[in-house]
Amino acid sequence: MLDLYSHATPNRRKASTKSEEKLMETEIVRLHREGERAESLRRFAEEYQARLLALARRLLGNHEDAPDALQEILIQVDQSLPKFTGESSLYTWACRLATNVCLNYQRKLGRTNSNAPLDEAVRDAILLPVARSDDNPDTSCRSRFRQHLVEQALLKLPETQRAVLVLSDLEDMAAAEIAELLQTNVNVVKSRLHRARANLKRTVEKE
Repeated sequence: MLDLYSHATPNRRKASTKSEEKLMETEIVRLHREGERAESLRRFAEEYQARLLALARRLLGNHEDAPDALQEILIQVDQSLPKFTGESSLYTWACRLATNVCLNYQRKLGRTNSNAPLDEAVRDAILLPVARSDDNPDTSCRSRFRQHLVEQALLKLPETQRAVLVLSDLEDMAAAEIAELLQTNVNVVKSRLHRARANLKRTVEKE
């Protein structure tokens, strides 16, 4: 993995033990299944919204459309949580939903959304403000500039390369999982990933 990403992923969720994470996931699912949708999704958003928004921005290559994609992702989560089986972590499951939403988003632009919007109580509960870094501007300037270069380089990648790079190197998904998600084979994923890393590194080094 390229070390370029060390500055490209602030706002990572604070660490917790596996048991604590599992308890949190179980509680989110339990609340939703018992009809406490607003509280369930509030907790989900508190835990994962910032990461899903960052994922949407990188997959779309467009900061302006990412909040709308996030809304669609949360709708999908709300509709699909009763089907969550626990075979993967809740975030990995949500990441798959988010990826599908983002890959289809451009095609859906300009069309009427077929999903019902979130009701007001649920929407108000889960659309939380995304936290910003409180680092001193003087000490974080170099890190922010490095992050900016990486983000700009990501935007220049072809969509197919950007998707595999984001999912592999920023979301830690295995090649087989990415292949299944993108409906291709592992060799194609590995080839795209190799080209994407080389192109990203070359672009950043030019700056």
